Amino acid sequence: MNFLRLFAVSLFIFLIYGCAEKRVEVIKEFYAEDVQDFIRKMQNYQGIEGSLVIDYESKGKQLNGDAFLKINKDETLLRVYYMGFPVGEVYQKDEEVSSNLLIENDRAKQILTGIRKGFMWWIGEFEIKEEGEKFILKEKSDERTVFLDKNGFMPLSQSFVFENQKILIIYDDFKKIQADDRTSLLMPSKIVVYYKDRTLKISIEKLKLLNG
Repeated sequence: MNFLRLFAVSLFIFLIYGCAEKRVEVIKEFYAEDVQDFIRKMQNYQGIEGSLVIDYESKGKQLNGDAFLKINKDETLLRVYYMGFPVGEVYQKDEEVSSNLLIENDRAKQILTGIRKGFMWWIGEFEIKEEGEKFILKEKSDERTVFLDKNGFMPLSQSFVFENQKILIIYDDFKKIQADDRTSLLMPSKIVVYYKDRTLKISIEKLKLLNG
């Protein structure tokens, strides 16, 4: 008798919750009135998490594989995998960098700086100018310039100087991603970072923007 009562109660609960109306997840489109409004709203996102495919070339040597990337206000982590197995990582907190990949620490710092600024291109205090079909964002306290397409305010390229070395970043293949505030917006899915004699190619498989 106890078993029958337990079964009846379980069946009742299943029917109640199984037939309950499922909530529809509401996704809102990112909207900005102008480029200043766009930058202001983007700066609410102070971090990212993503799954990547990377290809790093330096003087004939290559490092490639899948990677996990996490960036927040003062930390950057790039963990590299090959055939599903972790092969090493590069980590930066404030100005300190540690790495167990087969690259020198100064190179690791340059790589993470290029990745951090490449992904979080909207972080900074900018002077904004127009040139043809582009907006030009000049960093007030750094030798950094970001070029945006006027159509959608998407990044086309950026350049800056880090430790007396110029770094160029190119963006391509824009796709919609979802932020953790359920906002949908376009972001580049391919990023190429050019150093003096090195190239880092990044294909983004998954990306999530994180509020500050």
